[in-house]
Amino acid sequence: MKKKLLYPLLFIVPLLLSACSTLQDLLPSPPQQSGDILYADDFSNPRGWGSMGRSGGSIQFEYEGLLIKVDTPNFLFWTVNGNSYQDVKIDVDAVLLSGPTNDNFGAICRFKDNGNFYGFVISHDGYFGIFKSIEGVITPLMKPEGMQYSEVIRQGGIVNHIQVVCQGSTLTMSVNGEELASIGDPDLQEGKFGLIAGAYDQPGVNILFDNLLIVQP
Repeated sequence: MKKKLLYPLLFIVPLLLSACSTLQDLLPSPPQQSGDILYADDFSNPRGWGSMGRSGGSIQFEYEGLLIKVDTPNFLFWTVNGNSYQDVKIDVDAVLLSGPTNDNFGAICRFKDNGNFYGFVISHDGYFGIFKSIEGVITPLMKPEGMQYSEVIRQGGIVNHIQVVCQGSTLTMSVNGEELASIGDPDLQEGKFGLIAGAYDQPGVNILFDNLLIVQP
């Protein structure tokens, strides 16, 4: 069974929320060994993350985590941080604090700019998907196209652990310790990492992220 949750977002211009660039952000990352920790954050302070507040939603630091609120139907909010890397393994915990379970949330890798990145999302009604944005056009990468159901995903207001590996042209997504999808795509080779959340026809999605760890795969 599949669920075409990504398509309503194709016609929405996402709001870019990122930290101000520094000279260090623009420098190439030094060579890393497998297993090296590239970044870790428990969100106890807003070090480098973009944050904002507006009538349509917000990204802020609350409850000792990073909270993304989406109050606009059919809209995505995200925030990015860190240097650019070719290969990363992203681990993060996320939970729905309130709002409809017909949401999506997850991680971003190889974020080049507003229109170019890979996204890995799950929903609190049990679906998951991988997509890419190239020049602002979102394309689902899983076949058949859309999001697919998995009993591995904990539904409702229960914490899910998301792991994303972007290594070479292989993109892998695991949830709660089980691999759900692994696909190949060569289009994006390097970029920043980030977190993302979205709402569909029902706004009011509030997603809390915590325990972010970025490792060299």
